[in-house]
Amino acid sequence: MQSTISDEQRTFRPISTLPPALASSALGGPFEGEAEVRGVVPAWLRGRLIRAAPAIFEFDNWQARHWFDALGMLYSFDIGTDGRVHWMQRLVECQFNRAVLHGHDELGSFGTRNHRGLFQRLLHPIPHSTDNANVNIRPEGRYWIAMTETERQLTIDPDSLKTAAEVDFTDALPKRLLATAHPHDDSERKELVNIGLVYGARSALIVFSQAYGSTTRREIGRVPLRRVPYVHSFAITRTKIVLILAPYDLKPSSLLWSKRSISEHYRWSPENGTRIVVMDRGSGRCTEHQGPAFFFFHTVNAFDLDQGAIRLELLAYADASIIQQGMLMSHIRRDGLPSLTPNLRRITIDPNRSGYRMETIGSAVGFEFPTIHYARANGRPHRYVWGSDLSRLIRLDTMTDEAIHRSLDGFTFGEPVFVAHPEAIEEDDGVILTVGSSSATQGSEMTIWDARTLDILAQITVPIVIPLGFHGGFESR
Repeated sequence: MQSTISDEQRTFRPISTLPPALASSALGGPFEGEAEVRGVVPAWLRGRLIRAAPAIFEFDNWQARHWFDALGMLYSFDIGTDGRVHWMQRLVECQFNRAVLHGHDELGSFGTRNHRGLFQRLLHPIPHSTDNANVNIRPEGRYWIAMTETERQLTIDPDSLKTAAEVDFTDALPKRLLATAHPHDDSERKELVNIGLVYGARSALIVFSQAYGSTTRREIGRVPLRRVPYVHSFAITRTKIVLILAPYDLKPSSLLWSKRSISEHYRWSPENGTRIVVMDRGSGRCTEHQGPAFFFFHTVNAFDLDQGAIRLELLAYADASIIQQGMLMSHIRRDGLPSLTPNLRRITIDPNRSGYRMETIGSAVGFEFPTIHYARANGRPHRYVWGSDLSRLIRLDTMTDEAIHRSLDGFTFGEPVFVAHPEAIEEDDGVILTVGSSSATQGSEMTIWDARTLDILAQITVPIVIPLGFHGGFESR
């Protein structure tokens, strides 16, 4: 991919009406270098942060209609043993990006129509899925795995950010299983847990596990579906899997031979309410619980209570307008970045009741991209959650509702990443890493914050514009 950029530069036209936070230098470079470090990087913080982001929203005659559909990029900050930081950026090397850069857009994407001809639509009633892995990336042994919300995942070399291969699953699960980009890592069982949607005459949501280092997935259970909901994430406890099915869904048959994007088939139907399905991790048996309608992207955590009950925390929107309108590029060009300020909701699920109880936590503050001390607290009771409303970093104590927030003048940043101190005793003993772009300069910054106080420990600046991204991770060394 990188070797063809100079030829393709001639047709690249930046969109001046985009917010500065979505600008990118992933086509023009520079592509790597040494960062400037101000402050003190903690001596114990050594490793690599890698993140994914939608980066190129327009190229030649092609435009992304939805935020989710821009050509993806990967970027990294590598903190060495000497405290120096090396940065790198690269467009994702994938079929979708290559096709767009060479004047073709025949793969399906979430909110942007492709230009398949009649014969192609007759041959393939539903377009082939995109491999534009711009949503998340996580470490897996020697390589990292880049993901979007389809069945296609990419193996990435973390030293170069180049694509090594597409993941080839070796199991009996459906080949077109649209998996989330938010698998859960269960270190005790040494496995990943994820869910995927399968469309067809017997549409279903399938829950599966995958042993570390294996490409074989084991089905835990499935939920039959008449209408297929949009599901971005889910939660697990030590014994259960918690699936949240908001009434933003589609009828699978409407996709056949359609020229419209997938998002244009979804409908918001609040009269149907939001269903929560709780699946036993051992048997796959389910209970279903019905409640008022809400939309969500991200869960925070879930854990078991006494007598089979479950506590679930997630970030809820009143409706699906955030994904239906707020993330359309036409709205972003006109109105700026959407307001990512859902409420943190605490939901209690009693296995003997058909409904669930829901309350708001920390009602004075709204944020997105929640993170916790994952290795210690995921699937167990927790106290602290960190997030971002794009202009502020937020730390919320869920026991006291006390919120702390900090901002950087002129900077927009997304998901905070919590890195625990290697000898941590307390849940919030560690640092928070954020990456943001400046509206005043052609630069970006990785900021290291004290997780407890949100005081800035170090600011690591690079001479490139990094677009506001979605998810990624840190691997210590």
